[in-house]
Amino acid sequence: MAFTPQLARRFQRWLGWSGLLFGAGVALGADWVGHGSTNQSVWGLRGGLQFAIFPGGFPEGPGGPRGLIRIGYPTLTNGGYDLINFIAVEPVVGAARGYSELEKSGVDGHQGKMFWSGPALITNVAARAANSGVEELTLPVRVEKFGNGAHVRLALSQRSDAPDELRLTVWAEPDSAPIKACILTATMGNKARARWLWLKDGPVSSAKIFGDYTGAGFAPAAFFPSTWLRQNAAGDALVAISNDETNPAAALDPANFWKYRGEKVTQYWRLPAADLSATLRCAVNARFMYWMSHTPVPGGLAFENFELVADFKAGQSFSFGVTKRAPAELLQQ
Repeated sequence: MAFTPQLARRFQRWLGWSGLLFGAGVALGADWVGHGSTNQSVWGLRGGLQFAIFPGGFPEGPGGPRGLIRIGYPTLTNGGYDLINFIAVEPVVGAARGYSELEKSGVDGHQGKMFWSGPALITNVAARAANSGVEELTLPVRVEKFGNGAHVRLALSQRSDAPDELRLTVWAEPDSAPIKACILTATMGNKARARWLWLKDGPVSSAKIFGDYTGAGFAPAAFFPSTWLRQNAAGDALVAISNDETNPAAALDPANFWKYRGEKVTQYWRLPAADLSATLRCAVNARFMYWMSHTPVPGGLAFENFELVADFKAGQSFSFGVTKRAPAELLQQ
């Protein structure tokens, strides 16, 4: 369903944020996309990671199903942006897991929960190291209530000194059922044909984890506890996935939607040291055939869902990143 002016007016008062964001009015030094606009559906740093919600996408256009945050990165010729991954919101209540991409909306009955954004605001923040003039863009996003009773809201944030990262912060709405975990899952590792999972002791291949699986569905998820994850100098947990090919854009790909067309990248999750807990774990699953098809992934089994999971607490943050740096370089930071 198109996000029409009528629908926008219907939810205008519902989008109030009660002091979630600080006031703006800063002199902008970074080249931001989408700040200050209520009609925008793509945001981020020009030349860095950008993100979108329906109907925005990469390249321009709807860019896939509803109920997902789209992650774009300049991997194409002359700095052009391509879709790298989707992030779905999947809160767990009891034993029931919600699925923002797959559940039908209570608004229009179509597949995919509705996301509504408020205006993106930019603030000055404390600089890291010797840097100065650091800016942060923050976008408030309301998420339609899930069938299991979970009701969450997000803040999507990006700092000018971390152009390759998107921080996703989660709160429960007052009418939400008790949330056990709110899983933010990168759902499309198959597009980049990611086959290396980078843990504390080095990379582990999808073939080693999932063996000779060749089914049409998901291979069963594998879990890795926090003790298997690398921590950086600040104490943040880091885990990454990457492609195992020299030039992934050169591969023949019969499923055109999934064609990987650009430079090779590393994708990663980072959890701040302040949010580390004994419940933290990394979870991955894999596919041998592309989603909703019987088309094999060129080169064989690759990771699909890639996520960090921890017991829910209000205001917890997970950062998702895309970088052209090699995984070993990233994990040494």
